[in-house]
Amino acid sequence: LVLVVAACIARAEDWTQFRGPTGQGLSQATGLPVEWDLARDVQWKVSVPGKGWSSPIVHDGRIFLTTAVPAAEDAPPRQSLRALCLDANTGQTRWDVEVFVKRMMPGETINSKNSFASPTPITDGQRVFVHFGPDGTACLDRDGKRIWVNDRLRYNSVHGAGGSPVFSG
Repeated sequence: LVLVVAACIARAEDWTQFRGPTGQGLSQATGLPVEWDLARDVQWKVSVPGKGWSSPIVHDGRIFLTTAVPAAEDAPPRQSLRALCLDANTGQTRWDVEVFVKRMMPGETINSKNSFASPTPITDGQRVFVHFGPDGTACLDRDGKRIWVNDRLRYNSVHGAGGSPVFSG
């Protein structure tokens, strides 16, 4: 997985949840590029380990995302479910923490168009919440330290998790 960020991201508004500040995929940012040139408009590019299809979120100069990294051994198959924080200006990894370990059950599969890290994180500015479907949900502080975890709400997701958390008032 490769993450590419344009120079305008660092200047744009915070994007704290799936589909942005309002959850509608709309932004109040102005002066955004109407054309894209890979050589001219990319500020940095960095490889991210594993396979994660969550959208990155951005808050206060930090990018948060999730990924699932397969274990090196074959039996039993495992995935390291991880949360990462990157510096929005440089792309440097600020932290990369294992939140859960997914142990595959015999015959368990996932849809080829999904990953074990598809739900998008969410932040309230103080904490980052990551969700890995039936494998667990966790709350981390901005330095990647666990505040709480819940991995007891098991269910069969059939095709893999895809629902991202939202705040409800």
